[in-house]
Amino acid sequence: MLKEKLNIDGCLKCSYCNTVCPVLKVRPDYPGPKKLGSDIERFRREGLSFGEDWVDYCLGCGQCSLVCPNQVGVSEYIAEAKARQKKSGIKKIRDYVFARPALLGKMSTMTAPVSNSVFKMASALMPIGGITSRRTFPSYASKALRGSGVSKHETDERKQILLFPGCFIKYNDPGLGETAIKILERAGYLVEIAHTGCCGLPATADKKESLTDAKSNILAMEDSVTRGSRVVTLCTSCGYTLKSKYTKLFPDNDRLGKQADMIASNTYDLGELMVELLEEGKLKLPMNTPPLKLAYHTPCHLKAQGIGRPWFKILKGIPGLEVVDLDAGCCGMSGTYGFRQEKYDISMRIGENLFNAINENKPNQVVTECATCRMQIEHGTQYKALHPVEFFAKILRQ
Repeated sequence: MLKEKLNIDGCLKCSYCNTVCPVLKVRPDYPGPKKLGSDIERFRREGLSFGEDWVDYCLGCGQCSLVCPNQVGVSEYIAEAKARQKKSGIKKIRDYVFARPALLGKMSTMTAPVSNSVFKMASALMPIGGITSRRTFPSYASKALRGSGVSKHETDERKQILLFPGCFIKYNDPGLGETAIKILERAGYLVEIAHTGCCGLPATADKKESLTDAKSNILAMEDSVTRGSRVVTLCTSCGYTLKSKYTKLFPDNDRLGKQADMIASNTYDLGELMVELLEEGKLKLPMNTPPLKLAYHTPCHLKAQGIGRPWFKILKGIPGLEVVDLDAGCCGMSGTYGFRQEKYDISMRIGENLFNAINENKPNQVVTECATCRMQIEHGTQYKALHPVEFFAKILRQ
């Protein structure tokens, strides 16, 4: 408790957090992270109600905490306030479902063709459930993602990868996971698919569900990680959650807390691991790439991991590629934020800078690691967006 109190009191009122807030840039009436975070958190801890109507508009991008010179957990305080909100009616039902993408994914993949047709036909009725009809839901896949097909007892544990698929790859795009597995196998790894559920980030406003997700995933991964496997993620939000969120959910001296620390220190974004492999000479860059112009977008939750931009570095090193750093800020999608009827316009206004940057550069291809960033780019422009590993694998085959 003393540590938390000092963290709140560490706020210098410098407003750095406000300068990076995507919502505040398009909604001047939004109180901003400085006020909604540590300023009002003091009152909330005394049982007083402040800012509850606005905390739900936070994107959860984590940029406010990242830039704080005193490492005040601004975004964490806002997330705590979200978790204390009392909702009712249709928004409560909507938010319950959005907090559980794995539940929706399991049901939808079991009858994928039917589910996909239903979502398309029901788009006009979405506003009744508080969901915008201007979005298209991603299709669900009927096939499951599979690993290298070799028992973990048949291989050197130091060459074992535990792929944390996340909900999007698991239920919507297993082909992306298969592409990553082939690249990792090419580098000499054998890949096991983690038997995990949702990372828990979508359930930030449902603390009980978030804790359940975290506990279940820690227990599912601890054995493999204890034996030396590296956890690899393709989703920047999943990676951010495993590295930064789980360690704060359990006491340091608790068994789950220790396991969360171990998993965090052994979790890698795929690009992060790829850079390491390239530097060690275990993976070669393609050398006969035709001249192409590539536009790269940096997801917020990649920035929040503090690992730089590994895929940007990799792609810049490939001869023949002109890689443009779009440097246009947040895309505005933030998971299901952009699907919510009352937030759709805010989401699109935040994404305008990114859309304009893409259209002005006229690239041959747009790449970004985050699945919902890719959805937003395709929704706001005429360009198809790929995960960098998909593009990397494509040019390897040329």
